[in-house]
Amino acid sequence: MVRFFGKPRKEPAAGGAAPRAASSRAVKLEALPAPVPTAAEPAPKPRRRTPARPPRRDWAAEAAATPVDVPAPPAASQATGEEIEPVGGQPAKRRRGTRGGRGRKKPGQAAAPQEPVTEAPPLKVKEKPGQPLTLEQALARQTSALEAFTTQMAATLKGLQIAVADLERRLDQRPETAIAPRVGMFVDVPNVIYAAERRGVSLDFGKVLAFFTRGRELVRATAYAPISDDPSAKLESQRFAHHFIGQPYRLVTKPLKRFADGSMKANFDIELAVDILTMSDRLDVVVLMSGDGDFRRVVELVASRGVRVEVAAFSETAALELKSVADLYIDLADHVAEFKAAK
Repeated sequence: MVRFFGKPRKEPAAGGAAPRAASSRAVKLEALPAPVPTAAEPAPKPRRRTPARPPRRDWAAEAAATPVDVPAPPAASQATGEEIEPVGGQPAKRRRGTRGGRGRKKPGQAAAPQEPVTEAPPLKVKEKPGQPLTLEQALARQTSALEAFTTQMAATLKGLQIAVADLERRLDQRPETAIAPRVGMFVDVPNVIYAAERRGVSLDFGKVLAFFTRGRELVRATAYAPISDDPSAKLESQRFAHHFIGQPYRLVTKPLKRFADGSMKANFDIELAVDILTMSDRLDVVVLMSGDGDFRRVVELVASRGVRVEVAAFSETAALELKSVADLYIDLADHVAEFKAAK
């Protein structure tokens, strides 16, 4: 019992009250050594407070509510709220960050020499897709587009002028024979000879050819003449063929047909028409020496291809429907003195 409840209480001495004995716990606390003073601990660092981010501005709503005559507000950064200097102005200087120890000067360390600060190029404010343009921006964009279009049109016009000048120079250098119209001459010999014999005139078809090819390039001259059915007869003695012997003509002949009444005839309408239509693609002018109205359709077809058709005949044998479809009609009677053969 004494172990758990301590020592027995002593009676106070005579003459005064004795002090109360201290408990074992008090004795133990008094017996502990006093704490040894240590170095002062550093105070905790205050936490750096991050400034609150400014609320985002609704540019579309502000632009819609702003009148047209009021200038647009200066653009500002979304992160710091600081205004951005316009193009051409001085850009705002930025503070150098100190996070991570950069920029701090350690105790006992000399300050590093500062590098010269180079100014950044002016910041261009880009147009946002959803932001409406101001009147000044729209006028500037339209002026730029018009200037670019004017420059392009001027370059195109200059190129066309150079091309036209070059084409004119090439045309001037071409020989005369190249620009002369190409002509083909087709002679219906019986139709012309019969009319000339009624007038008592003998024609020189060499002079006739020179007249119609003056200033032109002769491609081919063809004469369609009937001959006798006697194979022993010579061409020089033939009534229609001897006019073209020794002349620059291509002579196409056909024997005369004898009929029961004793008349003879040789028709060259098909041969003449086929030759004209075949050569019209390589000719500029077709000269038809005939007054037969059966050639009217041939003349119309050749003229529809852009070929000039000239009809030459004596007036008494020239059909009216043939003269009406020709580009030019020439009466041989007006040139008898020029075409007359020498005796």
